[in-house]
Order: sequence, then structure tokens, then C-alpha cells
Amino acid sequence: MKIKNISCTQFAGVRDRNITFNDGINVVFGKNESGKSTLVDLISRTLFQNARIDGRSDKEFLELYFPCKGSSITGDFADGMITFEDETGTYTLSKEWSKEPRCTLSTPDGTLRNQKSISAELKRIIVYGEGVYSDMLLSSQRNTDSSLQTLLDASRKT
Repeated sequence: MKIKNISCTQFAGVRDRNITFNDGINVVFGKNESGKSTLVDLISRTLFQNARIDGRSDKEFLELYFPCKGSSITGDFADGMITFEDETGTYTLSKEWSKEPRCTLSTPDGTLRNQKSISAELKRIIVYGEGVYSDMLLSSQRNTDSSLQTLLDASRKT
């Protein structure tokens, strides 16, 4: 699976972003507090967070990623869209976390809107679980050294 593009209207402190990735390894860098970790979280949450959120069990998600009162960015939803491809074609996953959650997966064969159907299709496409992606491919600053070393070791074996 190759991530081609990620975008959002608003997610945490990020607003109106559209980022395109190139083939190969992409490195996101910038000043402190410029949104690098939030971008990684946007990819992870769009791929793995259910669109329907529960006020109790998803309290941390709401606190971390919804625009907050008193901030320069306010609102009643968070959203994300990710375009990726594999050997079967291009897919676009769009999620809006709100009182009226929306989740859509456009596939080479059509469009899905049922969360269970989308989750099943994503499991087929993504193959590995959230933990593998979080630790290896969507690593945070604290995992960077070990993640890069693992990738380098793997590339030497092939």
C-alpha cells in the first residue's frame, strides 16, 4: 500500500491541509509545533479510528483532535481523507467524526459507506494491524531512531 495524499478540513490544530506524497520514503520535517505529529495522527486515525465516536470511550480522541473552544480553530467536527493505492488500484477513504459521522471508501470497484464493510475491506488491503503501522510506518519522534534502523535492516536483507 502506498499513501498518495492526505487532507483535512480540520483535525486538531490543523486546518485546510492537503499533502501529496511521492514514491519511496517520505520524511516530514519542520519547526516544533508545526503539525508534523498531527499529520501522522491524521493518517493513523483516518485509517484506524471508527467514524462513529462514543463520548465516553473515545474521550481522548475528542480532546486531542476536535477543534476546541478558546482556540483559533473551533468547530463541531474533525475530518480526514487519505488516498492510497495497491496492486489492485486507487482507494480514497474519507471520514468525518461528528454527531452525524460519515465514512466513505471509494474503491476501484465502487463505493462503500457501511462502516463494517469498509473495515473489512481495509483489513484486506492494509494487511497489518494498527500497531505495526503506528510503530513502524507512522512513527512518532520518540520511535524515529528504532523505526529507521528497522527499515534499514529490512532493506539490507532484500
